[in-house]
Amino acid sequence: MSKQQPPVDGYCEQCGFNYDTGDLQGTVTLLIRQAADCAMALTKAAAGPDANVVRLRPEPEVWSAIEYACHVRDVLEVQRLRIAQCLAEDRPVYAPMDRTGRVKQEKYEHQDPIEVAAALMRFAREFGAAARVLQPQQLGKLGLYNYPVRAPRSLGWLIRHTAHEIQHHRHDITEILAKLEPPIVPKPKPEVSDEVADEVADEVAEVAD
Repeated sequence: MSKQQPPVDGYCEQCGFNYDTGDLQGTVTLLIRQAADCAMALTKAAAGPDANVVRLRPEPEVWSAIEYACHVRDVLEVQRLRIAQCLAEDRPVYAPMDRTGRVKQEKYEHQDPIEVAAALMRFAREFGAAARVLQPQQLGKLGLYNYPVRAPRSLGWLIRHTAHEIQHHRHDITEILAKLEPPIVPKPKPEVSDEVADEVADEVAEVAD
């Protein structure tokens, strides 16, 4: 994960997400689209000339693309379970996700990018289905959230925060891969002798006539 932590309210200058704009349905649609972008970027890079690029960290303290994608996948699953917990309990207290501990415990860097991308999309759809049906009074229900500080947060905020997580890490994944992926260099065109060039020009002229 990057050294600078993104905000949890207002506008995020790094990725452009704004907690203060957009309705529920639009936020969920954005989340699913951004999740699809994460999955596509990961699978495209893994299918490229150097599949190992998804496992490379641009800096020792910054996660690789596969680590960010695994984190996004797990965030979507955890947040969906928190929606269910909040609806089922009077005063829900969410267990910490332990986002940093999971990287090593779940061996993120060794996971299969195709499987990660598929699970990421599945959890995005499941989260979206759980969020879309929430009523206004349910969106206002509070649960005790641990990140970045322990504080009561509404389900409406939880959905927006999840959307921000996905958009922010989509930005991280694409930015990292843009730095690390080998550039696509076109093959040099074969040199054509003057004699061959003249023959081609004559043939073109004949066709034109």
